Amino acid sequence: MTGENGGRLPVFQIKPMLAVAARPFDSPDFIYEVKWDGYRCLAYLDRKTILQSRNLLDITPLFPELAGLHRLVGMQPAVLDGEIVVLDEKGRPSFSRLQVRGRITDPVKIRQAARQNPAVFVAFDLLYCRGENIMPRPLYWRKGLLQEAVRPGDNLALSSFIETCGITFFAACTRQGLEGVVAKAKDSPYLPGRRSSHWRKFRHTRAEEFIIVGYEPGSGERILRALILGEYRQGRLVYRGKVGTGFDREEERRLLAELKKLKAVPPPFGEPVPGLTRPRWVEPRLLCTVEYLEQTPDGCLRHPVYRGLRWDREPGE
Repeated sequence: MTGENGGRLPVFQIKPMLAVAARPFDSPDFIYEVKWDGYRCLAYLDRKTILQSRNLLDITPLFPELAGLHRLVGMQPAVLDGEIVVLDEKGRPSFSRLQVRGRITDPVKIRQAARQNPAVFVAFDLLYCRGENIMPRPLYWRKGLLQEAVRPGDNLALSSFIETCGITFFAACTRQGLEGVVAKAKDSPYLPGRRSSHWRKFRHTRAEEFIIVGYEPGSGERILRALILGEYRQGRLVYRGKVGTGFDREEERRLLAELKKLKAVPPPFGEPVPGLTRPRWVEPRLLCTVEYLEQTPDGCLRHPVYRGLRWDREPGE
């Protein structure tokens, strides 16, 4: 993309900057904004709009209602960093609704879904302005320019932020049922493709015990790909998803040793479970604690993290 002033935008070359996990804190050197529960997206704007996903895919056709973002943004050629969200009846981001949108491929159905569950692009950073790369400039300076460049509309919003009071802000977001907060150092540059402590995320997570009903064997260095989780409901096991993060190599070996002590059994659920890789089903004897953000409408866990086995409880509890 080349602008009128000759500046070029490096389409599909910029990877978004990422945050590290942290506990809530207060600091006058940071700003705090909502961690939006959506699809991370870079918007390339130069008399047209191109939407790029976190893994560098062109997702513009999936969201036709966002095709006019360039009409609401000045100082082009420009690149915005932000999040695509779909809101529920209470005005909160609904990842499940967004996932439904993201799976549709038929153009007619995409247009229909865009009317029924319209997406909003929430902008929180400006990476290129008038064709110039401003990523090395401090965040606070980029935020000021972003405020000048963007004219919010039905499908374009600016992510507001507060200063200093991260703990209070996180508590407020938790009460509202939001995913969490991102703290960003005011003087930090934008580091594309890097996970940096300049950005720190506080997540609102939940923790519960789930029954290990099986596992997926690993490959290469990993000997355990994921644990398959279930839960008793009215006396029968129901599927709750799988968890593949939170255990190191030593815990993988320990878990696999315990799982191999259990008797192999037929699949425990009433119907086949899609998306599993070479599942091995075992007696539902082991419990583990899992942190997660929320449950999807079909009862599976979002962003699950393994936190350890529970030897002090029985699966029937």
